[in-house]
Amino acid sequence: MSMESNSTWTFSQSFTASFQASRTELHSRIAAFAATPPTAADVEDLAARLAKLSKALSDASASLPTYDQKLYATQIKNLEKEVDGFRTATKPKTRFAFKRKAPTVAQAPAPPPIESASPLPLSPPITPSHATGPADAATGSAPPPLPYSPLLPKGGLELSGHSHRYLSWPDLPSAVSPGSAPDLAVSKLSRCIVNLLPTTEYPSRFSALHIRNLSDCVLLLPFNEGSALIHDIKNCVLVLGCHQFRMHTSTNVDVYLRIASNPIIETCHGIRFATYPSRLAPQLLQEPQPQPPFTVQDFSHIRATRSPNFELVGQKLWNETRPWPTERISDKDELANVLIAFLPETTSTS
Repeated sequence: MSMESNSTWTFSQSFTASFQASRTELHSRIAAFAATPPTAADVEDLAARLAKLSKALSDASASLPTYDQKLYATQIKNLEKEVDGFRTATKPKTRFAFKRKAPTVAQAPAPPPIESASPLPLSPPITPSHATGPADAATGSAPPPLPYSPLLPKGGLELSGHSHRYLSWPDLPSAVSPGSAPDLAVSKLSRCIVNLLPTTEYPSRFSALHIRNLSDCVLLLPFNEGSALIHDIKNCVLVLGCHQFRMHTSTNVDVYLRIASNPIIETCHGIRFATYPSRLAPQLLQEPQPQPPFTVQDFSHIRATRSPNFELVGQKLWNETRPWPTERISDKDELANVLIAFLPETTSTS
């Protein structure tokens, strides 16, 4: 990774921590006003702090990943709605008073309309719209949210829409040329094992990982120099290496991770972190010095106390002795038994 990209990542990580701390403080103050309504001065102070936070995000946008920009902008909009609600509530109510009706002035009768040879068509009435697209201008309602798309760059690969399968390199939609590093999206899988570890026949890696909507799955992935963005997975096992790790809205996940920075989680619960198994990457045994341990950052628990949403288990998950499923499994009953043995929660795999 170049010095410039490493500097950008360092700034992004530092800004994220600062931004989330400020946002959490604002959210706590807003929540406190639920019991004791704020004064007009309180509302103006909140608005000033929020404006300062919004400006900081605007200034830093050029150095932040696109996903982070959208996420933080949404969080600021949610805070602005609450502050606007307070501002409306603290405005003094206008008193009702009868007004004298102004005397009417007689007007001269309007001249008769001039008839034209052919009447002109009437234009449709213009309705006010604040945040609508062209298709919604008539109704004035906001357009429906677009369905999720990993927004893979040209040449990216997607593995999606499978259940009760053992998936590996031949199951990708297209072949990966030797030495290339495309982006990979893995989504909408249920009760699957995905094995994309490098082999002699498939030595490739990926530049970035986009993982979303998985349940009861085991993923064996190689080292990647880019990011891993993970959303909405439940009762899964992830084995991967990356430079940046972000996990959102996920539950009961075992993560075997190799990373040079600190992984980040948000709105997650039951996440267990362990080190990447060296038996799945023999080159780890040849390194003169082991990689230093990482520190998990939980953006849903920005406090001095220990987060209840994750734990560092080190070798407790017996990652070096587990019989990792690196060989293809065709029998569904055998696949179900392997999943039961590996998944954090033992559930029915039928």
